[in-house]
Amino acid sequence: MYMQPRSQSTVSQDHEHVELKVFLAFQFAGAIGLLAVLVTALFAPKVYRHFTWLNFCITWLIYCISYTLLAFSGQQTRPEPPVYPLCLAQACLIYAAPVLVAMSTFSLVLQLWFTLCNALRPPKEATRYNLLRNAFLLLAPYFMWLGFIVAMLVIGTRNPQKVQRAGGLVYCTIKLSEPGNVTAIFVAAILLVMVGLDVYIGTVLYKNWRALRGSDHPGAIPFSLIVRVAIFSFICVVGIGCAFVFLSNISFVAGNTMIALMPLIAFLVFGTQRDILNIWMFWRR
Repeated sequence: MYMQPRSQSTVSQDHEHVELKVFLAFQFAGAIGLLAVLVTALFAPKVYRHFTWLNFCITWLIYCISYTLLAFSGQQTRPEPPVYPLCLAQACLIYAAPVLVAMSTFSLVLQLWFTLCNALRPPKEATRYNLLRNAFLLLAPYFMWLGFIVAMLVIGTRNPQKVQRAGGLVYCTIKLSEPGNVTAIFVAAILLVMVGLDVYIGTVLYKNWRALRGSDHPGAIPFSLIVRVAIFSFICVVGIGCAFVFLSNISFVAGNTMIALMPLIAFLVFGTQRDILNIWMFWRR
């Protein structure tokens, strides 16, 4: 009695299904965690977060939905290709989603910088400039996101034969180099600027720490701010690596794993703060 050797196509299908399970597990874990954090921040009376922080969580949820659209539709692993409208919709979303989260993270870092500036030079009163600034921080990510969706929609409708499910069955893409290259370059540029701003914020904090601790607003710059700046920098570096996945010859498995891990990393960074954990661990009260 002996076992028949498995065909190459069977081994390939098994490999694709394993990759898909890992990809979806990371995406869903990050999405569930971020949703729990967002609900806690919105409804827990003892937890307060700035709107840019809340917007950051929302954009990462959109990111997760974009990459798991085929799973929700039930067309992830069937032998037939996904229907064209659905495949095109997901292709547009996955090229625009990195732009959305890069811009929302940049808005969060900008707000960090504005908070530091206000602590060093407290404004006498709210101005129209502050309203415009807040509008930019909130809306700029969505304007850029919609712009990329429209651009990808035009490319996809002009090249319908290029809109296909990618290797590993994970999501639909446009089998052209331009969409991925444009997304990668834009995201990398935003994140490189953000890294520079992170370093500048850290330098200003270091030089003015004693003055800030002795000012009339010592609580405005908690020690955790320094830690968050360091974490932001780390996330930015990882994000730049993810952006260049589109430009390199890295394997689909490694690239997709990096893409799927980002929401989980965002959850672990922002969902493990003490006030949120205290709400969740209610049995310790």
